[in-house]
Amino acid sequence: METPEIKELLEKYKKGVITEEELALLETWYLQRLPEPLDVSGEELGALKNEVWQSLHLQETIPAHGRRWKLPAAAAAVLLLLGSALYFPGIAPGKKDNVMPATHDIADQFKPGGNRATLTLSNGQQIVLKGAQNGQLAEDASVAINKTADGELVYDHPKLQSSAAPVLNILSTPRGGQYHLTLSDGTQVWLNAASSISYPVAFKGQERSVTVSGEAYFEVAQRDGAPFKVRTGKQEIVVLGTHFNVKAYPDDPDISTTLLTGSVKVTSTISGEAGVLKPGQQARILNTSGLLNIQPVHADDAISWKNGYFLFDNQDIKSIMKIISRWYDVDIEYSGPTGNERFGGTFSRSSNMPEILTNLERIGHVHFKLFPGKVTVTTPTQ
Repeated sequence: METPEIKELLEKYKKGVITEEELALLETWYLQRLPEPLDVSGEELGALKNEVWQSLHLQETIPAHGRRWKLPAAAAAVLLLLGSALYFPGIAPGKKDNVMPATHDIADQFKPGGNRATLTLSNGQQIVLKGAQNGQLAEDASVAINKTADGELVYDHPKLQSSAAPVLNILSTPRGGQYHLTLSDGTQVWLNAASSISYPVAFKGQERSVTVSGEAYFEVAQRDGAPFKVRTGKQEIVVLGTHFNVKAYPDDPDISTTLLTGSVKVTSTISGEAGVLKPGQQARILNTSGLLNIQPVHADDAISWKNGYFLFDNQDIKSIMKIISRWYDVDIEYSGPTGNERFGGTFSRSSNMPEILTNLERIGHVHFKLFPGKVTVTTPTQ
């Protein structure tokens, strides 16, 4: 298809009048070749991107244990298309020199992550969830712990016994893993790769408190008079009932908390600074100084990982490869300086890694070499 036809399909999608056949055609076209430069302004493309994300919320379904997001394949194609067109002005996407070969053998070595996690009970017993049977896995402090068929860990709602000391469990994901957890109060947690959460099997008294390392998205069940607290190494988040994302990897330069709905108070345990977030705001705390900064953001971008996508927004190659490393369980090495080039785009987390790296090569000055369990990154002189 020619560029005018692609623009016409995008316009139809924007107006909500595109047919299923046209959406399938758009997706097929994208998978066959990288999009050509579009004669569309960055502002127009940005608006289209936001509309696509907002349209995903209309695909929402609410099963017994809470909200799930259903992402149409056709919408995925549009997001991929917008990601490539929006973030690389001035770079010819058709550039194919120096592109890493992505054979089937290589792709098979770097498949995407999935539902993988380890549950550690209060007595130290560890249960690898990927191979565990569905149904009741264990009982801890008289609380039944169940695994569902769709990869979710669910704690029964016990009768609170304030006299007993909290009994803690730990859910941890490896690189290449993610997991969905429902706590005893009904709060839902989505844990990203290389992350962990420590929590009581049953909340006691007037406070609910958990500790997180890595990245997690929370949908907190409201309970009057019982605030919910999330602690990381250098911050504390206090909420009553809300949806938010916290990213607190030890090897990242900062900790970020992004609010989607409700209200949260974020406090730096280093500097003592505190601030209350409104929906659509993000708090960043520097790991070195503990300084707190609050700014407006596209909150949905922060949970793209939960919805099945990588969303890179004006990021350098090192920050992108750190995310790639966690999801595909691969080590990253750099050959020479990485330069100041910025990248962006939206890619499916279900893609094999070579597909994403090949697209990054096409749109920027970067080259990748694949080895067993390792990727070497080179940024040639521009």
